[in-house]
Amino acid sequence: IHSPTLLEKKGRFNAHTDFVPNGVDFRSFSERAPEPEDLVSIPHPRVGYAGNVKKQLDWTLLLRLTAEHPEWSFVFVGAEVPDPGMKAAIEFLSRKANVHFLGAKTAQVLAAYPQYFDVCFMPYRVDDYTRCIYPLKLHEYLASGRPAVGTRLPALEPFTSVVKLAETAEEWSAAIADSLLPETNSVEQRAVRQKVAEQHDWDS
Repeated sequence: IHSPTLLEKKGRFNAHTDFVPNGVDFRSFSERAPEPEDLVSIPHPRVGYAGNVKKQLDWTLLLRLTAEHPEWSFVFVGAEVPDPGMKAAIEFLSRKANVHFLGAKTAQVLAAYPQYFDVCFMPYRVDDYTRCIYPLKLHEYLASGRPAVGTRLPALEPFTSVVKLAETAEEWSAAIADSLLPETNSVEQRAVRQKVAEQHDWDS
């Protein structure tokens, strides 16, 4: 089971159960790649999400952050998982000048995007489902070396040394702003994040 919370809830039903966290193809996500063409024209600072665009994202939070921070470009890279509950939010956000939905990419192409975000984010809503996830993108983001901000979920709590966690919209704004500071994006800090990701390479 790749979720510590799910292991706690369900692991007792089978004694032959182990916790195996999600990992990362460290080389693909850490080796410098050319900037994707559809990113080039998007202004910095870029707050980016790479993964399926789905109902488990906190759409209320996203509506607020994009409204309160027109100076940031919010970039979503990944296939949209159809759901009527998020359709209106996506349509509204798609009309905003600082929000960019770039669509589905192959796994190989996707690896380049976090390298060109200024901040990577994991804006999940909190519910019984997301409390049991272990985001695949966690170590993908860390492998890129870029600062990351995530929702305060059980699987992310052990990584607070390399990922800023937030709950309220105010905390999200502060965490992203702090992540944009030069000292947060220094060569030394990038190396620290990449070292954590390398420990979670799939080969390990």
